Amino acid sequence: MRLTVFHNHTPDALWEKSLGKLITPLAYSELKKMGDVHTAVFNDGVVGISVSKNDSIVYLKVRDITRRRGVGKYLIEETCAYIIESGFNTVSFDIKTVPVNEQDGLIYFLGMQGFVQSPDDPLVFIYREDFDDDEEDCD
Repeated sequence: MRLTVFHNHTPDALWEKSLGKLITPLAYSELKKMGDVHTAVFNDGVVGISVSKNDSIVYLKVRDITRRRGVGKYLIEETCAYIIESGFNTVSFDIKTVPVNEQDGLIYFLGMQGFVQSPDDPLVFIYREDFDDDEEDCD
């Protein structure tokens, strides 16, 4: 099987056990209230979830056991693509709600995914598809 991201997909019965390891089943309904839910699934198990609202990522979680295996990278790529395909030019991620002890790791991770720090707020990160093009233009 391969890693797949489902957008706004009702969880399959097969996902129930792994979803419970990532978040409580009750919390899934709360995530749906926050915005569009993006679920990363591998071998019928949920390994990551993100939530977007308009042009922002408002929630991101990857199972500890699957970190550093490309799940978060793929989930962020797919979530950003979904937001951009929805008509937005940029994607923002405000990390103020992320526990302080996890912020440094998330800042590093977001930088590796092409996000840059907002000049207006050091805890907001912005992604734009053409950031890479801008860097090449500077050479």
